[in-house]
Amino acid sequence: MPTHRLDLGRQQFQERVTIQLRSRYLGWEFHPSDVGFGVVGRKDRSTVNLALESLFAEVEQPGASIPAGISRFVAGVGPRLTTAEQFPQPASSGPDPGALVWCLRTGRSIRRYSRYAELATRELPGGLLAFVAEVLPGDAMRGVSRAEAEAGGLLLEDLVRHSDHNTTLRLSSWSSTLNSAQDQRTWLFTDDVLFSSSLLLVPPFLEQLAQLGQGRAALAAPDRALVVAAVGDAATPHAMRELVHRLYRLASYPLSPALLTTDGRSLELHPAEASARRPRTGWRRLLGPGDS
Repeated sequence: MPTHRLDLGRQQFQERVTIQLRSRYLGWEFHPSDVGFGVVGRKDRSTVNLALESLFAEVEQPGASIPAGISRFVAGVGPRLTTAEQFPQPASSGPDPGALVWCLRTGRSIRRYSRYAELATRELPGGLLAFVAEVLPGDAMRGVSRAEAEAGGLLLEDLVRHSDHNTTLRLSSWSSTLNSAQDQRTWLFTDDVLFSSSLLLVPPFLEQLAQLGQGRAALAAPDRALVVAAVGDAATPHAMRELVHRLYRLASYPLSPALLTTDGRSLELHPAEASARRPRTGWRRLLGPGDS
């Protein structure tokens, strides 16, 4: 994302973090990134890229302290800089922890990738598969291999922890959407062109839906940039299927028309989907294949 596309608030925040980094790590040169919402640090032959989107989302939360959040972030950069000094690289050798998110695709499509076995993944019902990705400038992302993460000092549990945290922060606008219309029973979440479907991996979102529906909540991700959610009477297959299948047919990046359900703690394939997929016994099976 080029710098000129950043709004004024992000530009000011970017500059504020840059100043704090300069004052703490005197041997390093820091400047706002020219290609995204972040800060670039350089020293000798080493370069470290620091994404700010997750930090910005965190300090924007109600009751959050911007100075305290920036201070924690700046202090946490220290180990990355030390590693970069010990193992000089033209660019950071590992993914940026602040840019790690869960990316949702179909398992069938991801398993075709030559690097599939290297990725940190999480299975979801309905043939969906989440993998850890690093957000890149210009509305882009890339899958992160476990070996690459280990080279940057991140273990598998670190990848999962950072991805859980950053995905929740990146997609946090769902809360105001659900709370703004108490009498609404169906919602479309389309905030992020790359990662809206990853809302299925945000536990507070699932908990809120289950509470609103008093145990009756259904979801679908017909497009990678879209999640459909419904509660109560609107969560029935009869009420949801036509909408979900229409959105799936119109999707720019089709994902899955399968209906899912949640009790607030887990995500499961909707019972109606399971019965729809049950093999039917036809005349040919009853009577046998006959002569050929």
